[in-house]
Amino acid sequence: MDIQQNTQTQNNEYINNSQTDNYSNVIEKIVDCANDHLLMLMNQMLTSADKKLIEQADKKSSDIERAKFMNCTQVFRTKNNDIANLFFLKLNNALTISPSDNNDETSLVDQDEMDEMVAITTMHSKAMNVYGAEVNHLETRIEYLEIMGEDIFDKEALDPKHICEIFQLTIENIDLAIEAKLIFYKLFDQEVCSKLAVMYKALNKIFIDNDIMPEIMMNTTKDNEVEFIQAEVSSRVATYYDPEDNIHTDFVPRTKAEISRIVNEFMAGDMTITGDEIDLPESFLRAPTQQDLDGKDCYERKEVVKALSKLQYKLISLQKSSEPLTTKQIKKELLEDIRLDNTESVDKKVNLLDERSIDFVGMMFDAITGDNTISEIITNLIKRLQIPVMKIAMSDSSLFSNEEHSARVIVNLLATAGRGINTEKDRLFKNLEAIVDNILNEYDTDIAVFDNAALVLRGIIDAEEHAANNVEKQQQKQIIQDHARKIVTTQYKIVARNKKIPNNIRPLILKNWSTLMLNRYLRFGRGSSQWTQSVSLLKLLLKCMQPIKFQSQYTMISNNHVVLAESVDDELSQTKQNKQDISSQLTLLKSHFTTIIDDCDFQEIVGNEKQLTDNELDLDDDEAELLEIKQQVEKAEQKLSMLASNTKPGAWYEIYTGEDKALRRLKLSIILNDAARLIFVDRKGVKVIEKDADEFARELADNRSRIIADHSTFDHALGMVIGAIAA
Repeated sequence: MDIQQNTQTQNNEYINNSQTDNYSNVIEKIVDCANDHLLMLMNQMLTSADKKLIEQADKKSSDIERAKFMNCTQVFRTKNNDIANLFFLKLNNALTISPSDNNDETSLVDQDEMDEMVAITTMHSKAMNVYGAEVNHLETRIEYLEIMGEDIFDKEALDPKHICEIFQLTIENIDLAIEAKLIFYKLFDQEVCSKLAVMYKALNKIFIDNDIMPEIMMNTTKDNEVEFIQAEVSSRVATYYDPEDNIHTDFVPRTKAEISRIVNEFMAGDMTITGDEIDLPESFLRAPTQQDLDGKDCYERKEVVKALSKLQYKLISLQKSSEPLTTKQIKKELLEDIRLDNTESVDKKVNLLDERSIDFVGMMFDAITGDNTISEIITNLIKRLQIPVMKIAMSDSSLFSNEEHSARVIVNLLATAGRGINTEKDRLFKNLEAIVDNILNEYDTDIAVFDNAALVLRGIIDAEEHAANNVEKQQQKQIIQDHARKIVTTQYKIVARNKKIPNNIRPLILKNWSTLMLNRYLRFGRGSSQWTQSVSLLKLLLKCMQPIKFQSQYTMISNNHVVLAESVDDELSQTKQNKQDISSQLTLLKSHFTTIIDDCDFQEIVGNEKQLTDNELDLDDDEAELLEIKQQVEKAEQKLSMLASNTKPGAWYEIYTGEDKALRRLKLSIILNDAARLIFVDRKGVKVIEKDADEFARELADNRSRIIADHSTFDHALGMVIGAIAA
């Protein structure tokens, strides 16, 4: 018996050693294959860079733009070898087999240039849209080797995002302005990142040829499965809210009907402000005389409008490079223009009621300037419409009562469209600026100019939101699935520690059951009874399929294997997996139980009974693990409880990104509840940054980050003025 046992042990060791050697050879082939493909692409990029950059420079009309490209050609010529050597040094450091220390998740957030981060995340997003399935398959196969206890590099080491990050680290010490570096990134995207599909296919083929997961074991990306997952996740993780249901009305102190009445009475001269309101314009405090009402010794309204139009055209070019005029400056300029055009010797003044309209609109635009929910660049853009709106206010009282008036619609749409714009270099800002310029050039008295502009602006916003939503949904799906896979993989590593999974049962454990756990996690969360049940059954399965060494094992397996198999069958039957495949796997499981029970040597297990206590200590570990998970969930809930109730996906924020760095205007896209992590995207739907819930709560409390309130910009400004004159 001892000789037979020793022989079997030696055979098992030989098989295990052979398998380990085989895995080592596969890992070596993977590293060589990745190096070969990337070497070819990098060489192609570096040798063709000179010609491509010169061609791009020739297309530029500006000497400054041409100089940027020529500077880049000089760098590629002198740093060619350095770039290649450093890139592959950093690549192979990442592919060195070592204990996993994955700190790359937020590494980009710490970079000096946020524009570099956006460039890299954009490249990654484009890449995943083209060959994302191959990347996911590769990472799943690497995870498989991790589960099997093999030493292998981190699964993200060959992720396209990480490859882009390696290129970033390669060129970070080159003395170039960020504009020039972005040219480098664009070239890397065109010549390397966009052409990695062949490499990922080749890497997956190495696994398949070596019979390592020829079929993906944790595949939940079938169309019907994804729809099921997304439907269950959306209400828990990625819930959107309708901005119209969250408009802040506390800025407007009265009903809209009352506001309309106050404005009409005030503009008609039936209301005058009394008291010591020293901050209000003089026209608000002086009661209109009969001369004001009759218009005697006052300039006609058409003269005032003409002077405003002249000033409007005059400021079209000036306002792009100078501060917007104050109301006082506007009134001074228009009086000078009127007097220059007027040959009468009688010194007239602007009618009090016309002056009130000008002052009233001026106060509203000052309120817009003070509205911290609008960025400075968008505020300055809106303020360029101040004179056209003043002209409208003098002749059209419906501006303040009709919510659909195209002038106020334009103001609101500009604020909405610009909430995610961080720089004037943004393409969308250029589009908004062109709309404002067209209004200033075309508007005299015909409101149709505003009507047409509103139509164009709505079209731009719809197109931008549609494109951003498509990108964001893809990224949400990827983020949620990656997070779920990480949770399941981590749980498998814990549960399968020191456990052997028979080859014929691996598909049941690593494919069917892992898919069930993914769905359980996505639907119910890690703190749920459903998740706990799936983990407990997995542990019991793994314990019961181990070779029998003790009497307690024999008793446990004999008494429970039938019920256990039925329980597994019941659980898997609730998923959308192939029923025939599940049935075949369960047959193999039952056969395995029968075999290990029949092959049990009773004399041997009686002799080992003294070791029973030590062997079954992992039952206490089970309870400790469940307690630890429960504590993690409770800790996450505690972090989330620190957030305000309006911290929901879909809300926009100005986000703190570090000391001496500009705030970023970003949208909250996803809250990962059990991890207490918040994912933020830019206006294009691309992931930019993620934060811990408690960290973000502290930033909000310290006013380092802040929510961008969701309200009508025009109503807010109107309410502020009404609050000042009719408090």
